[in-house]
Amino acid sequence: MSQIFISYRREDSAGHAGRLEEALERHFGAGSVFRDVEDLPPGQPFPAALQARLHSADLALVLIGPRWLSAERDGVQRLSLPDDYVRMEVSRALGRGIPVVPVLLDEATLPTKDELPSDLQPLVQRHAVRVSDAGWADDVARLISALTAELGDQGRPPSMHRRVALAGVVAALAAGVWWWLGPQAPPFPAGAWQAEVRYHWGDTYQERFEFELAGNAVLGSASFLGRPRALEEATWTDGQLSFVTHSESTMGSETRTSTHRYFMTREGEQLKVRYSTAGGFESPPPMVFMASPAN
Repeated sequence: MSQIFISYRREDSAGHAGRLEEALERHFGAGSVFRDVEDLPPGQPFPAALQARLHSADLALVLIGPRWLSAERDGVQRLSLPDDYVRMEVSRALGRGIPVVPVLLDEATLPTKDELPSDLQPLVQRHAVRVSDAGWADDVARLISALTAELGDQGRPPSMHRRVALAGVVAALAAGVWWWLGPQAPPFPAGAWQAEVRYHWGDTYQERFEFELAGNAVLGSASFLGRPRALEEATWTDGQLSFVTHSESTMGSETRTSTHRYFMTREGEQLKVRYSTAGGFESPPPMVFMASPAN
């Protein structure tokens, strides 16, 4: 039976990993998917079992969510630690030469080469596939369709020749997904938008967003606490608008800068906004709210 290895970080994408495992096993059969410690017999040493599973895997899916890169252990980035299990999984899968497919979850983006340790840097050269909660059924169906074309409905183990061909199928999948979505991609949200935002401390503000697309550059502003702030690091890719803004806050004699990060996608006539902030004097929970065209 063919083996599909799912690599994920538990605090980042455990829910997505479980749903994907169930969907793949419904199609390829029970036992066709390995998902780290969830599928290990009790008492079995993890490194040895991991090595054995990766040795028999025909393909690896690397689930990348919003905290895949930034997760820390004792204040140190986990991916920089040699014993981080996600790093070990991805490094060994890449070293085996099997197809390794980055699966970007919702608004997550593929890290740059400079953000990864040297043994993981080949990951950025692999074609990525995006899977979102909103489009879960269709996204997973396209992934399964491409894998089925190579692995077959019965999950027969492919020969080395078929493994090489599978890499081409995965690349075609990534290219085909974007081609298929291209004509239906939502338009850029040019113009002014407004949202009533209730922040974690209880106050509510009318926030305003203004966007303009000039060639490949995204221009505009986004207000925080009612004050407009210039967009930075703004990108418009695959129907998603992402950017950051900054603000400063003072407590006593100390001033700190907060980074506000936004991910926006169209939902009908509105924009779904995923918002988080870092820095400053506190770390409030992420928020989701809707923005409507401004009057």
